Amino acid sequence: MNAFHYAELQQLAQLDPGAVRREALGLAAVRLDPNGLPAQQVLDIVMSRRFGTDYRPVVDVQSQEVQGYQAKAAFHTVSGQRISAGKMFAVLHRNPLLLYHTELEMKKLQIERAPQVGWLMLDLDIDSFMEGGAGQENPFLQLFRQHAWNEPELIINIVENHNLADAARAQQMIVLLQQSGTSVAMEDVGLRWGMFSLSAFVDARVIKFNRQALQGLNPRAAEATLDWLVSAARRIGVQTILDGVASCEHFDWAQRMGVDYVQGRLFARQHIRA
Repeated sequence: MNAFHYAELQQLAQLDPGAVRREALGLAAVRLDPNGLPAQQVLDIVMSRRFGTDYRPVVDVQSQEVQGYQAKAAFHTVSGQRISAGKMFAVLHRNPLLLYHTELEMKKLQIERAPQVGWLMLDLDIDSFMEGGAGQENPFLQLFRQHAWNEPELIINIVENHNLADAARAQQMIVLLQQSGTSVAMEDVGLRWGMFSLSAFVDARVIKFNRQALQGLNPRAAEATLDWLVSAARRIGVQTILDGVASCEHFDWAQRMGVDYVQGRLFARQHIRA
């Protein structure tokens, strides 16, 4: 029997009551929106734990050795077909309880199966984290505290900051994570409105830049932006990662710009299912 009561299923599917009854009985797979996923499929994926993780290596630019891994969520159907994680999370964001449950179970899996090398960077968005509470009783913090002094070292990569309200919540999230002994990374610093704040920049252990977004600027602007951010990070002891490195040319650019670490399709990854 599924763990969600009638009202929650109705909220997830955004259907009329009759359609919810049909959905609960498995008589229909009504789409959430024209480009979305059927509600029944989403519930099946979550309740049957049809998810896994890709471990993407983070490579030291100077030594060219693996420093650690970043865990990325992966979802699949009963037949094994991969489903877009972006689409899946877009649906899950419509039901905070289901999002929270999925993210917490995913983090447990990602920690349990992780390669025992250097860092383990886990993506966690603010909505998922805050659903667990704004204090030290938050189950995410309890999970991270269990592994705070173990190998691999946990680093939480805060993602999905799109506005000033999220920037304020991100700062609160950083404080809670640091109080629990967990390091913090910030995604795409300086490239989204509301993402960058001086306090978050200073408090982070790692900051990440996206190569595609940077090189979407004109070449002089891209190099000037990255040079400024890398120089500032180095002066305050924050390490830098350039994501999206897919060729030797991209790697050479990162090396020339003084970035500490890189990741992307140029490097092999590991996939593990629940």
